[in-house]
Amino acid sequence: LPRHRAMAPKRQLPAPRAEEEGEAGTATTAVAPPANKSPRSCSTAEAAASIVAGASTLTTSAKAVAKGAEAVARTPTARRPRAAEGLVLVHWNVGGLNGLLTGKSAEERKALLVNLVGAEQPDVLAISEHKLQQKNVEAAAKALRELLPGYTPHWAVCTAKNGYSGIVALVRDGLAPTVELDTVCGGLKEGRTITLSFDDVHVVLAYVPNSGQKLERLDYRIGTWEPAMRAQLRSLGASKPIVLLGDLNVCHLDTDIWNVEAKHIPKSAGCTPREREAFGALLADGPYVDCFRQLWPDATGAFSYWSTRSGNQLLNRGLRLDYAVASAALVADGSPLALHDCAYLAEYAPNGDHAPSLVAFTRATA
Repeated sequence: LPRHRAMAPKRQLPAPRAEEEGEAGTATTAVAPPANKSPRSCSTAEAAASIVAGASTLTTSAKAVAKGAEAVARTPTARRPRAAEGLVLVHWNVGGLNGLLTGKSAEERKALLVNLVGAEQPDVLAISEHKLQQKNVEAAAKALRELLPGYTPHWAVCTAKNGYSGIVALVRDGLAPTVELDTVCGGLKEGRTITLSFDDVHVVLAYVPNSGQKLERLDYRIGTWEPAMRAQLRSLGASKPIVLLGDLNVCHLDTDIWNVEAKHIPKSAGCTPREREAFGALLADGPYVDCFRQLWPDATGAFSYWSTRSGNQLLNRGLRLDYAVASAALVADGSPLALHDCAYLAEYAPNGDHAPSLVAFTRATA
């Protein structure tokens, strides 16, 4: 990938703690959040510590730590201060919104969500794999408005089967993009994309189909989804630059896989040669850039997903499955809307699974 010279960074992103494939752990009793702490008053550190304390100590990584295993090192990727004028986009695959709102460690997870929005103040927050049925959207929307006032939700819901897929875009009040739902392979009826069209950019929020444990959807992913996504981006890009943000379910480079040498990797969803090549084809089609690699081309150990079952956040044994992709024009000199920052916020995923991903752009002022 072409290199991009980042401006002087100031703020350091804390290193994540771990990832791997392995056996299921034995659940332990969840630790209650600090006494008298609501989601709005519980700090990120307090919420994270409570979640970690309630996690299993019998995972593969926990056993490896006991035997002296060392964590996968992560290259420091310093954050940049928020631009005075610009666009901040955050995506988070939460693996079920109802679980976040009402499930185990719900108070802590809600605190992490509130703190994420408070710290980053995104213009758009996309939550993918919400898994809600249409009948449950109203209650979830009410709960989100109470947690995150000042945002309007736009929902794409899977109607093909219950408890599956889906993505919601929370747009900051005062912004009024044109909203289109399920514009890529809409016939699937799986609620996988939301397109927000602003005056100077199209933003496509996506939860890309997983190829499956037995790669049963790999042919569909490569033969149908990938061409449809490229065609959609090409069509949108004819009028203004595009940003594609979300869980793209692929590990593009070897450095995006903690154990790339393992024999099972080429046969694992997101890591097959066909999927990795398809992502390269998408980048070339724009041309587009992988925003994180544009800023940090040589970073290692920078992952966005860790197996919760294996407790892999503990050793930073992870995968980079979540991306911000942008038109190459957005990194060109003199662009009125220009790439400013891109980060994986691992502190909000203390027990693994997906971390929030952020991409920020700065707008030139007259």
